[in-house]
Amino acid sequence: GPALAAALQLAGHRPVAVSGVSDASRRRAAALLPDVPVVTPAEVLARAELVLLTVPDDALPGLVEGLAETGAVRPGQLLVHTSGRYGARVLDPALRAGALPLALHPAMTFTGTSVDVQRLAGCSFGVTAPDELRLAAEALVIEMGGEPEWIAEESRPLYHAALALGANHLVTLVAEAMELLAKAGVTAPDRMLGPLLGAALDNALRSGDAALTGPVARGDAGTVAAHVSELRAHAPQMVGGYLAMARATADRALAHGLLKPELAEDLLVALADQESRPGSTGLGETR
Repeated sequence: GPALAAALQLAGHRPVAVSGVSDASRRRAAALLPDVPVVTPAEVLARAELVLLTVPDDALPGLVEGLAETGAVRPGQLLVHTSGRYGARVLDPALRAGALPLALHPAMTFTGTSVDVQRLAGCSFGVTAPDELRLAAEALVIEMGGEPEWIAEESRPLYHAALALGANHLVTLVAEAMELLAKAGVTAPDRMLGPLLGAALDNALRSGDAALTGPVARGDAGTVAAHVSELRAHAPQMVGGYLAMARATADRALAHGLLKPELAEDLLVALADQESRPGSTGLGETR
């Protein structure tokens, strides 16, 4: 919330009020919006012509309903939420009260610091709004330095799942890779992984499945089996994720002609055998 408000401030808007429940939220507001008063949500709506609702997904419907039921929403007020999961329909209670509903989701991870404002430059926003408000929604995104990408209401959950799959799971994969490298004695896992992962990401964005490399894409069943054996010994909680990603990688490599069918068969047999070994729960844990 503070990052988006700060970006709009740079574009000429004037932040008039902010609301935050947690100490962390208030610290972020103080850092990015100094001298802007911290008030209740209802008071924010009373003061602002454009309201940003930047709360967790699960809290959004109840917040919108509560604000509408208490009469806090004013006719003609622009009401913007930043949830990736929801489109504009979640704002229907406010729409019935006369508000103008916009869903503007920045496809970006935030730190709560001033660097967030800089990262908005060129950031794609998933935009969903009534047709008559489309230009207004796109204008706000452009003012924040972003690039609007229109997402249909019914496609919002799939859109959000795609972003979570890429960004959230990437953090898990990188953290697990660094943990394993540390166990292997590497003193600077981040330095070792940085160039490799940067190149892999760049190749994937440029070439898609054609960028697949490594033992799974090559069909090296023995190497994959050795990986799983080592994971069972040193990090059993990671086995389930490795097997799932290896099978998904094999399927994509096979479908795109990178993995020979005869090698794929041996590889998938090895993966199935690893999962069904005695003592395995199939979730990377042992009984």
